[in-house]
Amino acid sequence: MASQQVYKALWAFKASDDDQLTFEKGDNIRLLGKDPSGWWLGEIEKEDGKFEEGLFPSNYTQHVASPASRLMFDPAFGGKVLHPSGELLIMDSSVGTPKSEGKKRKKKKAREKPTARTVFRVWAHVQVLYGASTSLALFGLLAMHYGAEEKAEGDGLVDVSLGVLAVVAGAIFGIYESVTDGEPISETIPLRPILWLIVSFVCWISFPLWTPGIFLLIAAGIDLIGVLRSEEYVPPKKRRKTRKDKEIAEENAEMDFWDKVQSWLIHKHEENKLHRLIFCAIYAIVNVILFIYTAVVWTAAVDAMDEDERLSYYAPFAKAFGAIIDLNASLILIPVCRTLIRILYNCATKDEGCCAMMLRTFFKFIPLDKNIMLHKTLAKIALFGVIGHTIMHFINYAIRPDPTVDRFGFWPFYSGVLLLIICQMIYSGAFEQVKRPTFEIFWYSHHLFIFYFVITLLHGEGGWNPNFWKYFLVPGLMYILERIMRYCRGRRHVILKSAMTMEPNLLSIAMDKTSAFGEAGFNEGQYVFVNCPSVKPYEWHPFTISSPPQREDFTLHIQTQGPGSWTDSVKNYLMSMGPKGRTFFEFKRRDNKGQMVTGKVLGPNGLQLLLIDGPHSAPTQHMKEYEVALIAGAGIGLTPVIACAESIVYHRWKFGVGKVFPSHAYFYWVVSHRDIEAYRWFVVKVVECMTAVFNMKQKSNIMKDKTFQFNIYITSVPRRVDKKYVDEAMADEKDDVDFWGPTRASQIDLPTNLSRTNFSKAFEGATDSKSPKTDRKIEQKKLPFTTRDLYTYMLAPSEAKRDFEDIIVRTGRPKWDPHFQQLADDHKSKNVGVMFCGNRFIGKDLKKMCTKYSSAQRNQFFRLHKENF
Repeated sequence: MASQQVYKALWAFKASDDDQLTFEKGDNIRLLGKDPSGWWLGEIEKEDGKFEEGLFPSNYTQHVASPASRLMFDPAFGGKVLHPSGELLIMDSSVGTPKSEGKKRKKKKAREKPTARTVFRVWAHVQVLYGASTSLALFGLLAMHYGAEEKAEGDGLVDVSLGVLAVVAGAIFGIYESVTDGEPISETIPLRPILWLIVSFVCWISFPLWTPGIFLLIAAGIDLIGVLRSEEYVPPKKRRKTRKDKEIAEENAEMDFWDKVQSWLIHKHEENKLHRLIFCAIYAIVNVILFIYTAVVWTAAVDAMDEDERLSYYAPFAKAFGAIIDLNASLILIPVCRTLIRILYNCATKDEGCCAMMLRTFFKFIPLDKNIMLHKTLAKIALFGVIGHTIMHFINYAIRPDPTVDRFGFWPFYSGVLLLIICQMIYSGAFEQVKRPTFEIFWYSHHLFIFYFVITLLHGEGGWNPNFWKYFLVPGLMYILERIMRYCRGRRHVILKSAMTMEPNLLSIAMDKTSAFGEAGFNEGQYVFVNCPSVKPYEWHPFTISSPPQREDFTLHIQTQGPGSWTDSVKNYLMSMGPKGRTFFEFKRRDNKGQMVTGKVLGPNGLQLLLIDGPHSAPTQHMKEYEVALIAGAGIGLTPVIACAESIVYHRWKFGVGKVFPSHAYFYWVVSHRDIEAYRWFVVKVVECMTAVFNMKQKSNIMKDKTFQFNIYITSVPRRVDKKYVDEAMADEKDDVDFWGPTRASQIDLPTNLSRTNFSKAFEGATDSKSPKTDRKIEQKKLPFTTRDLYTYMLAPSEAKRDFEDIIVRTGRPKWDPHFQQLADDHKSKNVGVMFCGNRFIGKDLKKMCTKYSSAQRNQFFRLHKENF
């Protein structure tokens, strides 16, 4: 793993929001994650020695190990460096970093940081906090009970004593890990894993404590790996109460019980959670009924047993908890059957027909775009069943050991311990603080589910579980079919049409739609998994389709993640097949007749260029359900935004009859100033859409009742951008026909030596390549601005806000309150669909806004649909 990057603050910054960092000039910020918006995630050490995590503007910092390449270099000042605030800097030749010519501040000495980002020690911390400490307490109580039963026969004092110690140790471990968030006892000596090992070895003395002993042994080993890698745990940021939470608390303070219940239900309805709560209540009742039924049946069975063979009355409860495990562990596979979800999703969002409306009503209770949340909920219920099943069986064994062994044997115990270990690995690897920094731990630990299901099928008397297969049969076959279908889809001969790169970090790929998806095609904003056999044959990565579904081709715009990454390797591999020096080219192959045709399937090594698995359902499909839609994206998350915009403008509004969904479309895109050059293709598409809307409004009165608005927010904008910076950014426009992206290059057949002036004239008024041919003969009225005008202004924005017709360019991070308030006022009593793909912090802001502006009294609800990969 790469070493941790540290950035030094070149200027002071005061946070204007709860999720931002405040820092002084000279402070060191440890980087936790980059985002295309320019607001990076980092942590900074406070005076009390604790670390605060939050967002910071990347252009206010400088990597301590590299020159000031991220600052504005202005030749007008003799080659000196200009800060975004306009402050003039000089270069320190001794270290290659900038110095301020103004007053110098005393720099704070940074604490030495570990060489590797926290991975394994976080995993060990989670295992002890939620697994080992809980199991010590529970199994310690079981050991005390087990020892008390043996003591009646003259033995068991050791088990009772160790049980007491286990309960105390579990409480101490749990409290310590919870309070300190896993902070090491000592920076030099790994005392925590050593202490875990000592307690683990002690646990092996008592039979009931074997399981927590194994848990501690595994956690200690994982933590020691982290120690060898010089890792240090980073405490997570605590959740703060939202304004809505405070408002609800204030309202409830003056209400009686039933008023509080009614108020709670109204707020849940406004938060769009009421239907889900109803589903949860119904599902909980189903589990309770199953539990009671199994307990009653087994109680009758115990009563019918002979005295010498009779189990205790804890055995029926163990079986009842086992039934809960069987049900939920089987159903847990259904939410991850992506093909089934896509089919149902497509039916529910297809049109406004009776069938679609019925499905939508049903899926309000089981929201398909929350399938991962449903998957997690089922996992939690199954875990509850595992704990109850284990405790009840141990108590039953402590009371009636001989009949229990005679009936079941020792195999259920051994297989049960294996299942507990697998659960410990799977659940602890799925926590966000483990999953986010290192996806591989989550991926590989989660694939232990194969062993879990196999062992569960064999977990029972005589090596066979007589009940689990009944619950597992249908979901298991569905999931096996799902994996087969994924494999088959991934082996289609996908035809690549063209490839293009845009500096600094964008790769665009155009592919034939039919070869990838068959006749079914795809819907707006859906995503696919992409595999490149020549780069890494076992890695699949998700990317959103950036083109409308009505075109014959589909495109992917991929943001490369730097040298050595999978995305960068794919870019280098594909571009190596084109003409040297060209940023755009078409793939060519010979057909059966020996003629050169566009499109290529196989690479030079005989392997397919790319494999595609998809399409898969996405939140933007909900766009068809709303008359008013807000569609937002951040950075490369604009791909579903522009796909929806093109679909609405060129197809839904152009060829739709009667009421069209949506009739009012509001688009938002947040981008960092430093990344604008990589999104020239996007600027072209936005202007094309605006031109089409402008002309439709001129020719049709129906369009006057429709709304098209595109809001662009540019973050991390320097306060002063020299004209030469813009000229350098536009320097290649004159000679590079590929300068404006694959859309222009593919739509117009132009000679490669065409000048910029003639190129612009030839392209003026062009429309979507898949629109009817007669469109090109219709005279298109020009906008009062050109693509070049919009693009150059985005490179050097001089105002906080400027309107280009219905394209509004602003600087800074979006303030959502005015936008949501305007929507609530302009579209009263109409529900608003909010679709988003991008930075999770912006997603949280949108969620707060949807909750804040939804109102049961106004009968208006803002429903958020977020991207989930």
